[in-house]
Amino acid sequence: MQPVIPAYVAPVVLVVMLGLAAYVARTVARAATVAPLPDNSRRRVVIVATLILGAWLLAAILRAPSTAPLDASGRGVVPIAFAVFGIASLVVALGALALSDAWRRTLDAIPVERLVLIQAFRVLGVIFVQLWTIGALPKRFALGAGLGDIAIGLAAPFVAFALARHLSGSRALALTWNTLGVLDLVAAVGLGTGFLVHLMAPASPLEPAAAMTMFPLAIVPTFGVPLAIVLHLYTYRALARSTSVSRGDRVPLSPRTATVG
Repeated sequence: MQPVIPAYVAPVVLVVMLGLAAYVARTVARAATVAPLPDNSRRRVVIVATLILGAWLLAAILRAPSTAPLDASGRGVVPIAFAVFGIASLVVALGALALSDAWRRTLDAIPVERLVLIQAFRVLGVIFVQLWTIGALPKRFALGAGLGDIAIGLAAPFVAFALARHLSGSRALALTWNTLGVLDLVAAVGLGTGFLVHLMAPASPLEPAAAMTMFPLAIVPTFGVPLAIVLHLYTYRALARSTSVSRGDRVPLSPRTATVG
């Protein structure tokens, strides 16, 4: 049976996802302007990051089918695109971190609180709860993933504020919040695909939340979720790096800093 998604959901999801892509691109551009990079490297980082985000979002939109893929019995199936988008995003994000010194320097210039604040977009989870109330999403997914996303999204500005003000215990708070954010995404994927339910109750059928496999909701697991995971991984790195600096470890001088005085 095909789920019915109200017309207002598409513009809401598209606006949030477009805003997310634009905000991340702007964050990268601002960081590149202060990172110790040659001008050509700075431009290259900004252009490549913007192109990747734009192409990724466009592919997610174009790949989202207008109807949910169903098997012969009418049950939803998990599209292979979900795994493709997720794996590709991690390969690109971690590959760039390992291979590109310019990208590492740019990431170093992004304040950790900015990485945290970006996750405020996850208040979009309220849409999942609302769709459950009209029967478009199953309760187990809508409440588990939806309420978890809402909590992480609402907490993000407060965690970011604590980090920006260097409040006592802010790093421990951020580490806890970041870990809960990752666990929420893992649980959401498990509930949305049905794998978590099947794992906990093997006798139950493997049945995904069908509405999440069609436009516009399919954009969330193919763009929003992988990007959120990447941001969480980069946040762990930023927290570890800020802890190392606070302990007095030596940090190489940037070319710009080395020439002062």
